[in-house]
Amino acid sequence: MSEHIRNRFNDYLGIEVIHRDEEGCKVALKIRPELFNSIDGVVHGGVTSTLADVAMGHGAAPHVDGVQQCVTVESKIQYLYPARGELLEAESRVLKSGKTLIIMEARVTCDGKLVAVATGTYARVKQA
Repeated sequence: MSEHIRNRFNDYLGIEVIHRDEEGCKVALKIRPELFNSIDGVVHGGVTSTLADVAMGHGAAPHVDGVQQCVTVESKIQYLYPARGELLEAESRVLKSGKTLIIMEARVTCDGKLVAVATGTYARVKQA
C-alpha cells in the first residue's frame, strides 16, 4: 500500500496494511513463534485482538499525513478457533458512521479460516 502510516507498535509487531478505503480495511501479520501463547503454535489472543483493532481503527477514519484520526472507545471479540498457521489477516467494514462515532466489525482469519469476529466503536479525534 502506498499510504505511509506511522505506528511504532504496529511496525514492531509486523502488521501490514493491505487495503484501505471508505468501507473498511484489510491488514495482515505473518505468524512467528514470538506471537504464540503457552500452547506452541497457537497465536496469543491479544495478537488476534490487536489485529482486529488495527483493521477497525484504520477502516473507521483515514490517516492524515500518517497520523491516526480516531481512537478506540470500546471493542469486543469472539474467538471461534485457535489461530494456527502462517498468516493472520483481519478485514474490517463500517457498520455505521456518524459525525463523531463509527461502529466497525472485523473478521479475523488464519490461513483463510475464520478464527475470530470483533466489533468496536471508534471516535474521531482532532489533532492538536
